[in-house]
Amino acid sequence: MGVATTRRRRLYFWLFINSSPVSVSVFIGRTAAFSTATQQTPIPPGILGPPEPLKSLPVGHSLNAFRTIFLSNVDDDSSNPQKVDFSIERVANSPNIFILRNFVTLSECNQIQALAEEAGMKTAETVTKGDTSSRKNCTVAWIPSSGPDVSSIVSGLVASTVNIFLSDVVKSHPSACVENMQILKYGVGGEFVHHQDGDSRILTVIYYINGVGGTWFPLADGNDGEIPKNKERVLELVENLEPGKHGIFLKGGSNSIEGENDNKHTVLVNKGDAVAFYNYRDEGSAHLDWTALHCGSPTDETKWIANHWYRLNDLANY
Repeated sequence: MGVATTRRRRLYFWLFINSSPVSVSVFIGRTAAFSTATQQTPIPPGILGPPEPLKSLPVGHSLNAFRTIFLSNVDDDSSNPQKVDFSIERVANSPNIFILRNFVTLSECNQIQALAEEAGMKTAETVTKGDTSSRKNCTVAWIPSSGPDVSSIVSGLVASTVNIFLSDVVKSHPSACVENMQILKYGVGGEFVHHQDGDSRILTVIYYINGVGGTWFPLADGNDGEIPKNKERVLELVENLEPGKHGIFLKGGSNSIEGENDNKHTVLVNKGDAVAFYNYRDEGSAHLDWTALHCGSPTDETKWIANHWYRLNDLANY
């Protein structure tokens, strides 16, 4: 599954390729605002998943890409463009999971961590207020993804992600938006139990800020083709499964061994890598894709990650 053993195709993404600058800029300007609309509009197939050329990319194959960042010049308050090369590798079809190698520069990783510490870290909860048992030994900070206080690092990551991973229909939809960046620090033993991001979040991007992984998709490209219909059935299916033996396990950290990537169920990640995956089925049903169930496995060292969730709020009405 490693990049070195795959056939590679070259593709270059400019900041606004395949969409107008206006549509992407408008998207970036929207933060999560929960829809109160009641009218249902049919969702056609092919818009809640990856657009081409990612859609037809086989598992184990990669695309080369780049994004442009701007480095400040302290001498004259100007900025200089810098090209950041990265690659996109598909690691699963069900759900659609892609690894972005070297997507975030090491300097950006350090700055994201500093932004979290500056904002102040608090005990992490889930969407259920007061729930600290599902996510253990973890603190959190939230950083704006848009608006006057947004960091250029965060807005740049959003712009690149929108361009590459969202369909034109989603990008132009009035209920589409991105949530503020969530930055998490897990201590030793920290974990997050199995969950499905869902709730109108069509795309999740996790950035590995210090290279410690542990994200596990137990049903990815497995389960003998069964499509689970609800959380209860999913939890039955995963009860006896193990990371590294079933599904896709994204492993990284000081204990990772390069040869482990020969295991088809394990994918190694490093500092600056990211994973992008889709949470809804894309055949027109607007149903959750329960194969996107995942967890943060217990960590044996400090782990820093950051998350972005891309929403289509009108999905809440289906």
